[in-house]
Amino acid sequence: MTEINRRNFLKVALAASAMTAAVGMMGCSPKSGGEEKAAAASAVEDFVQTADTATKKWSFEVAPDPITEDKIAETIEADVVVVGCGTSGLMVANSAAEEGLGVVVVSASAAPVARGGSNNAIYCKAMERANVDRLSEFQIRKEIFYAGNQVDERKWYKHFNNSEKAMNWVIDLMESAGYKVKVEIGTPSEDTDLYHETCSIGWDLGDGMQVDPDMQLATGMMQPLLVKELARHLTEDLGGEIYFKTKGEQLVRDSDGAGRVSAVVCSREDGSFAKYVGKKAVVLATGDFSANRDMMYAYAPSYAPYISDDVYDGETNYDVGFQYGGLFKGDGQRMGLWVGAAWQKVFPNCVMGGFYGPGPRNLYSNFLGLLVNKNGERFMNEDCLSPCAGMNNFGQPGKTVFALWNEDYARQETVSGSWNNDTMHEGDADAVAKAVIESWEADVKSGATVKGDTIEDVIKQLGLPSDTAETVKRYNELCAKGSDDDFHKGADHMHSLEQGPFYGQSSGGMLVFLTVLGGLNTDANMRVLDADDEPLPGLYNVGTMVGDMFATNYTFMTEGANYGANCITFGYLTGKYIAENE
Repeated sequence: MTEINRRNFLKVALAASAMTAAVGMMGCSPKSGGEEKAAAASAVEDFVQTADTATKKWSFEVAPDPITEDKIAETIEADVVVVGCGTSGLMVANSAAEEGLGVVVVSASAAPVARGGSNNAIYCKAMERANVDRLSEFQIRKEIFYAGNQVDERKWYKHFNNSEKAMNWVIDLMESAGYKVKVEIGTPSEDTDLYHETCSIGWDLGDGMQVDPDMQLATGMMQPLLVKELARHLTEDLGGEIYFKTKGEQLVRDSDGAGRVSAVVCSREDGSFAKYVGKKAVVLATGDFSANRDMMYAYAPSYAPYISDDVYDGETNYDVGFQYGGLFKGDGQRMGLWVGAAWQKVFPNCVMGGFYGPGPRNLYSNFLGLLVNKNGERFMNEDCLSPCAGMNNFGQPGKTVFALWNEDYARQETVSGSWNNDTMHEGDADAVAKAVIESWEADVKSGATVKGDTIEDVIKQLGLPSDTAETVKRYNELCAKGSDDDFHKGADHMHSLEQGPFYGQSSGGMLVFLTVLGGLNTDANMRVLDADDEPLPGLYNVGTMVGDMFATNYTFMTEGANYGANCITFGYLTGKYIAENE
């Protein structure tokens, strides 16, 4: 990340140097003083953003020349054409096919694609079996409030009202195929707590099943199992078709761009083009735009500098599984813009990820001990969800924060192995503490964590100023008092740092970036809208690219909301809606 920042700095510095040199050369010409000033101003204008230039179109908004009929080798018709073979696209395809519609899926990937694995439902039969309570409406209100009430509430309550039916459909499908269904429990807190994290649904191999060596199963909830079964069910049981290595290039909108969106033109592996006609609908489900430099600077500028140039300038891997640091180039969003779709109303676009904090924590919880910035100052109430705390960390000097704790922390707070370890440490308390401490010792050995017999030793190893010890002293006084008079953290999370050994860890300014959410202006029925909020006839989108569902940052409070709502609930409902209304 540091190298990326330096490269960007050098680019700006070189541009500024070039401008200075140009102005200097003009100063040597035989122009009058007025001419010199005008020429210098003109040169400056070439490098300065103005209100006028800020409203100009971006390159990605300008449609390419249409792929003409004489270049199209084949035309394939279906009732519904879905562009994208991830969770959301396959949910739409299965749902529509169950209603008797002919369905074709086209995908740039070579196989069904999935990342992560947490799927939210307000309630479902798996939660009932696990004795997990139905999520309250308060959880949805918190999400809307956290987003500054900018988001489309109709979508959130549509998920709240319909997720149980949609998730039970998926559970029945997976269990009938022999897979296991898992419930991942969130933070150990009351559902009335501000940062309470809920539960999510995931998948596992059934008894006797073997791991597919070609399938990436990187996270604990194993979403690749779901998309594999959705694709199988569509093609083997429902008569749908999937065309892999078939990339959507352009949408076709009838009546010289004023009518119905009737087809998508795709490039195929052999270099030919094919047109896929959706007699009832075309559904975009193509993922995010985080690997598109211009789109990131336009719609998520705070995070744009932290995507690698290799990602921005490299070829898209449409088969990529779980990874950090940028994914796709906004293929579906750009196709929508070219035929008249508007962008979502929320700005900037919400990111999933953020500057996560250091220190041991429980799943998505923040580290609950003492956090300081690089000046050795405490700066927040540490009782928070990690993605939310990350927004605070982002604003600290150098975007870097430090966690300080001692060995007793292993007995004071619940700590999980990692964010994708869906089971918290269970069993005898001493055995749990021992396992936690052993994991810290492994981190010390690897260099990820420092350890010392005194807090001063840890402070020195972390490169913090020596007067950080005064911050620790103040924190210990508040712990002894049982009242956090500075940041008002609950007394149950106030643990003094007096008895060693001590540990410390730096965030290193680390950015944990998974994806960018949202895109085209979308109504609650997943219809794509223009700038006047009128639907583009025949065009829908689902999944990560649904507009105005999230704002600020993705909190993980309603764990698995993106997969659960945007993909499963909305995908299921969209197939039914198309069957009933198109």
